[in-house]
Amino acid sequence: MTTTPTGTFLDHVPGAGRAVPGVVAPVVTVLTDPADSPACLTAVMACHALHRGVVVCLPQPGTSSRPQLGAALLVALGKLLTARPVQRPSHRSWELAGCWLAAEPVTDLVVLRADRLPAACWGDLAVLASATNTRLWLVETGAAAADGRAALAATRGGRAPLVRPWRAGPATLAPAAAVTGQRDDHDDFPAVPDVEFPQFRATARRLLSAAAFTRVDAVYRGTFTQARTHAEGLRLSLLSNISRADLADAVLQQLTIDATSTDEVLTRVRAAQAGLLAEGLFLDVHPPSRRTRAAATGRLEPRLDPSTVSRLRGLCDPITAAAVVLTRATGLPASRLCWLRPGALTAHRGGLHVRLSSMLSYRIPARAAGLVRAALARPSSLPPSDTSGSPDTDAPAGASWLFARPDGAPLDDRALARLGHTGATHAGVVLPAASFRHTTVTDLHPLSRSGS
Repeated sequence: MTTTPTGTFLDHVPGAGRAVPGVVAPVVTVLTDPADSPACLTAVMACHALHRGVVVCLPQPGTSSRPQLGAALLVALGKLLTARPVQRPSHRSWELAGCWLAAEPVTDLVVLRADRLPAACWGDLAVLASATNTRLWLVETGAAAADGRAALAATRGGRAPLVRPWRAGPATLAPAAAVTGQRDDHDDFPAVPDVEFPQFRATARRLLSAAAFTRVDAVYRGTFTQARTHAEGLRLSLLSNISRADLADAVLQQLTIDATSTDEVLTRVRAAQAGLLAEGLFLDVHPPSRRTRAAATGRLEPRLDPSTVSRLRGLCDPITAAAVVLTRATGLPASRLCWLRPGALTAHRGGLHVRLSSMLSYRIPARAAGLVRAALARPSSLPPSDTSGSPDTDAPAGASWLFARPDGAPLDDRALARLGHTGATHAGVVLPAASFRHTTVTDLHPLSRSGS
């Protein structure tokens, strides 16, 4: 049995290390269901919630090798495996599964009907769980798999797994996977008035219900406060080689990227304008009107809302996923993204900062950060990508460029643009053509000092 060295998938991945609460090392638990009851299958499958850290995998009958098991893990992780080049895992499935387990916020991996897998697969799963700092749950739906348990012990230095009745699994996993009666933040953001920023908050208070305004105002006030912290950087851009338009674009991206609807984007834009004005900066931005928003790839469209992230999560190839997410999130052209180095990506509150210079940075929110982190989690043993007609983009982790050729040079902009658009087509999303770069920023302080 060939194993993967512990820590392989977590090296060079900002924000990928996950500590299991109250546990020094990842725990392996065997859940027993001798009767192979439908209740067990139903209850354990109901715990699956990738965005809350629980992944439940049901391998197909006849799964007997690491590549086959890797493909089952990829499906459990939401990948849509097809014969298309950027989606065909083939012999890379096991390594890709490790990349995605390390990159996504997975704390618990549950494998149903594990007794039907060869003993070697039990050992492989234990090594993979250790390498990605994930708790492993193996469900036996029949007689005890003595060979599998022995393989686990051998892989884990003689430590036997915990053995529990199957009902102990859902009792532990369900609180992490589902919180009944709790509304997600992206549900039903109120429709807000399409007015300019001096009247926005007052008009929203007058037109919205008290509950709706409370929700809108919480987002508005938070963004207002954040915007004020960016004012000095916008002023300093006059003394640097960065254009104020580029920096304003990056600032607005950071302030609006968490939005999950066009109304929330508008709320955040208006709050940003008000916050900057409080610091003496006038930000002139003209988003499309409400009538034209649906037809345009406009600046008010949320870039990484939960529905879009769910579509992008279906992409199997880490480099393709990173190319699409970074393009959609930042609006930067391939000619700039192709020069990104892995060190430009740093962890920030569960998400990532994409830093182009000391002053210019963009943000990837936590819900989409795993789609970029997977590009950094690739072990050096990962075979080349099958992307036909494109240079190999699967450079080993720690490479000089995020999007690199086999010789270490950065992928050229045309190849990267082609890769991004191919991935976007497979995911069913549109890469935005617009950004906030056409905004203008005026410093009002000189005017006030001159008496204007």
